[in-house]
Amino acid sequence: MVWKKGKKPEQYLFTITDEFSDNWKSFKKEAKDNNQNISELLRNTVTSKLKNNTTKKALVLSPHTDDAELGCGGTIAKLIEEGWKVHVIYFSAVAERYPNLVEEAANSGKILGITHEVLDFHTRFFPRDRQEILQALYDHSRSIDYDLVFTPTTTDIHQDHGVVTAEAKRAFRNCTLLGYELPWNNLSVSLNCFIPLEERHIKKKILALDCYDSQKHNPYFSEKFFRSVVKMRGIQLSSPFAEGFETIKVRLDQLL
Repeated sequence: MVWKKGKKPEQYLFTITDEFSDNWKSFKKEAKDNNQNISELLRNTVTSKLKNNTTKKALVLSPHTDDAELGCGGTIAKLIEEGWKVHVIYFSAVAERYPNLVEEAANSGKILGITHEVLDFHTRFFPRDRQEILQALYDHSRSIDYDLVFTPTTTDIHQDHGVVTAEAKRAFRNCTLLGYELPWNNLSVSLNCFIPLEERHIKKKILALDCYDSQKHNPYFSEKFFRSVVKMRGIQLSSPFAEGFETIKVRLDQLL
């Protein structure tokens, strides 16, 4: 894929070569799967490349495997689509109770297109391990500069989630921090940031969550519930769908 010097983003020129043929096929498949016009998809891709000399990076802090997908799976899908690199840290896989969770998280990650790592903290004992969790977050924040970090809301009542968010505020001082909602853990929540989503993003979220066979016994783990939440948030934004977030901290110069 090349474009002529001096041309506007809309005036792009595509050269089809053997090397590009696979990418072209994937473009056509993506457009068909998402019911998009291929010209629009190509234009957005090229314009994104021209506008962004550096790739933006987002980090999702997931106290347990599946929290990231539950809280912001649609947003992750949208960021990946727009060219962001998204990394997820799962702090605990509850391997002693669910031996397949690590594999399920890996399969989910493949669908969303993220990179991820799984740490070995013990579920429900995060308050005991608070200093070690802070150190892990601090070390990670020193190794990579993120534009955006997602973490559970500050009103999340799960003790593990509360620790991760409290320490994230200390470790990530130089970037935007948004809290994702997990309704069953929030008796009250103030959502003042909404990310509009389309059906294709919701489908990715649901496909990713469908990988978690070990969690399907939970009462909230159903497509009907997932869709009800993103539909409700979408109505609040006059959008087909949306995910809502608590604005913990915003650094505007990194997002503009």
